[in-house]
Parts: sequence; structure tokens; C-alpha cells
Amino acid sequence: MQKAPHLAFSCLKCREPVSFCIWNEAPVCCDHCQKNYRFSDEITGKLKKFEALCRQIHASEEILGDTAVAIDVGSKQVRVPFRLLLTRLGSVLTLEMGEQKLEITFRTEPLADCISK
Repeated sequence: MQKAPHLAFSCLKCREPVSFCIWNEAPVCCDHCQKNYRFSDEITGKLKKFEALCRQIHASEEILGDTAVAIDVGSKQVRVPFRLLLTRLGSVLTLEMGEQKLEITFRTEPLADCISK
């Protein structure tokens, strides 16, 4: 069974979303305009670490539900529950591909379809 795509970016040519799974050996191709993407070993390594970090955050949701991120605002401290952050913030990794910036997003919806490592 293949892992579901859970990373995505906007195609640099047509701006349509391109979804992919970094663990699959298949080339990344835009379904809309057929533009192919080849990632360097350095970018592939960063994408694998990003994907693993996002998976771990979601796997740790139970313990993170009891934690908060504290933000100092002047002399006061505001605590934002990590559970709230998980539901409100998206995970985005910005990489340079040639002279263009590529924003890779982690899509949580297909996690249930992915094979756990």
C-alpha cells in the first residue's frame, strides 16, 4: 500500500496545487500542467525532516493538549494552549528552488490514509 500525499505546494508554472508524498519514489508532477519537479538531495532531506516533525507533532497531540505556549507581552504572559495552536496554525516550510521560493504545506487530512513508520 502506498502512503497518501500529505505535502503540497502551488505549481510554479500554473499555480495549481501539487500534492505529493516525499517517501514515494515516483517523480513529483503537476496534474494540471504536467510540469515535473526534481528535488535535490538537500531539499529532499529537509522535506523528510519537515514531514517527520509534523507527523510527530500530530502523534503527540494527547500530551500537547496539556501544554501551552507562553508569550510575554510587556509585563504580562499570555498562555496559548497547544491544542488551539494545532487547530489554528498550518505547518509551512519555505524552500528555495532555483531562484524561486516554494512553500510546502503539510496537509493533515490524509494522515489517516498514511502508513505509520
